[in-house]
Amino acid sequence: MLPTALVSVFRFVARGFVISAFVLGHFVIWLLGWLFMLLSFRSRAKRRVWFASRLTALIVSLGATYVKVAQIMSTRPDLFPPHIIEALEKLQDDVGAFSFKHVERAFMDEFGKPPARVFAEFDEVPIASASVAQVHHARLDDGRRVAVKVRRPRIDRIVHFDLGIMRMFAKVMSIIPSIRLLAPVESVNEFARAIEMQIDFTIEADNNRRFRKNFGDTSDVEFPELVPELCTKTILTMSFIDGVKVLNYDPKISDPRRLARVGFQTLLKMVFEDGFVHADLHPGNILVTADDMVTILDLGLTAELDDTDRRTFALFFSSWAQGDGKTMARLMFEFSPNAKIKDYDAYEAEVLTFTAKYHGKALGEVEVSSVAFDMMGILRRHRVRVNPTFTMCNIAIAVTEGIGKQLAPELDLISEGLPFFMRLQQEAKL
Repeated sequence: MLPTALVSVFRFVARGFVISAFVLGHFVIWLLGWLFMLLSFRSRAKRRVWFASRLTALIVSLGATYVKVAQIMSTRPDLFPPHIIEALEKLQDDVGAFSFKHVERAFMDEFGKPPARVFAEFDEVPIASASVAQVHHARLDDGRRVAVKVRRPRIDRIVHFDLGIMRMFAKVMSIIPSIRLLAPVESVNEFARAIEMQIDFTIEADNNRRFRKNFGDTSDVEFPELVPELCTKTILTMSFIDGVKVLNYDPKISDPRRLARVGFQTLLKMVFEDGFVHADLHPGNILVTADDMVTILDLGLTAELDDTDRRTFALFFSSWAQGDGKTMARLMFEFSPNAKIKDYDAYEAEVLTFTAKYHGKALGEVEVSSVAFDMMGILRRHRVRVNPTFTMCNIAIAVTEGIGKQLAPELDLISEGLPFFMRLQQEAKL
């Protein structure tokens, strides 16, 4: 019988060959399509769309880990161009439900008994499934309805295995000077940390407790209540939230203007007051209940800012509001982990042009998301790798503003944020 270490090496090499074969196959398909489009005089925009479509097809063929990494990549417009980001945002990680026998095995491993002996009722058919876990509806002995999130079998081993291969490929690709400027190894490590946060449910449970504490005095926003004795690294049990996605609100119950304002104030509090931010605030993770309460779900992916980060973030937005491009350029430079720009003057000039584009417009005429993504484009062109926390917060702001614009177009995120900015500026002066 082969030693375990030798089996692991064999599997690693075999998986590497499989991935290489997929990459080569999709590359050939892309190249043939690109040559056809070039010879038929298709536009550059259409060729970019073709490349993005082949890239997403490759990612899907490689499996759940790669889909999850790609979804995280879609939050990094400072690293990838718009046509890539747009394609990655469309990736779905619904890979179908796994067998109920694996759910029973997880409960036996964690609690020594199957779900039927843990709960008064447990629905075997999941109500949701994705690449990391699936969710079942259940009822406790005291009658409370709960949602039970169960991690996919062996997902931790699969993820760690695939991440090892990604790191190997990143090291190989970093030999190429133009690619090395994008810091592929560091980027893979960032994505790896984000995925690992989402497959360890003790981290999500800790995040839940922290958010519930931070918003304990807030009457408009809630987070699911944990059932602590039924929460482990692979199983998370929490109160069942019976609601609809925020953009599907019932106009007979909810005022869209109020929902937009609650969303803005929630995010601003996370970024500028608490320094602890939900980094996956898409509409599917924000529900509105029958009693008009806004409930936030899926708390595995977060970003954390210290006091200096919060003040810098506030200074960045207030500098933009005042048209101070030089300060904005300096702040973005200082937030870069490598802090190296080939031509700082050219970089600063582009930031000044960017600032002039928006300065002087009424607040209601400007979308924060446009500001954020335009700025990320400048950073990408000048190879400025911003602190990922800064980028994740920017994306959270952009997404929240996008939701708010659909609910109440007349509201403005910067106006809502002015009290937070002023408070932080006052703290900085003390």
